[in-house]
Amino acid sequence: MEKIDKLNEKYYHILKVIAQKKGDEKHLRITSGELASLTGMSQQNASRIILEMGNEGIIDRKISGRHQDISITETGLDILYGEFAELSQILGTGKSTSISGIVQSGLGEGRYYVAKKPYLVQFSEKLEMIPYPGTLNVKVDNSDEKTLRHIRARKGILIEGFSSDDRTYGAVKAFRCSIKGVACALIFPYRSIYRDVMEIISHIYLRETLNLKDGDSIEIKFDF
Repeated sequence: MEKIDKLNEKYYHILKVIAQKKGDEKHLRITSGELASLTGMSQQNASRIILEMGNEGIIDRKISGRHQDISITETGLDILYGEFAELSQILGTGKSTSISGIVQSGLGEGRYYVAKKPYLVQFSEKLEMIPYPGTLNVKVDNSDEKTLRHIRARKGILIEGFSSDDRTYGAVKAFRCSIKGVACALIFPYRSIYRDVMEIISHIYLRETLNLKDGDSIEIKFDF
């Protein structure tokens, strides 16, 4: 995360300008001179930084004559939402929220986390639960995707990674939540690209206890 933090500081301003000018369009068509004017930079500096951002995978950039078409990648969106989440925490806003979605079958990735003892120990200590061996997978409603990105960008509760004889296991970020009053936690691999499916863990088998099946609509509540 140290690298991402440095990218935040260096590129956030220009990312914000691109996002503002782009609006709901997929990309922003702009010249280097126009971008320099909007960001208060020299044309040389603006061109250099845009090139760096492309190399870092923060933006996608295609040249079209004097213009360039710039779109923001998932990494770039993570930076924007990360700044938003940090400001929300500093200002004490967004202390609670909810996300709606549809229950669906998963691919079993969640068992990866709840089957490893070093993860289990931390879930017990930091989340005060020993998870049922599996996760509830929920596909987020389109209208709540921005809320999920905002949650994902928060610091959350760090479940540290570890190494064994044969491999290294990555860190996990967790957020306490509830479904129909049952205590749960949303988990993300710490380094991951955005996806619109949430993996929820709990101390109980949620499908059975809450009588859930694929296709059911549910609401997940978060209190930060």
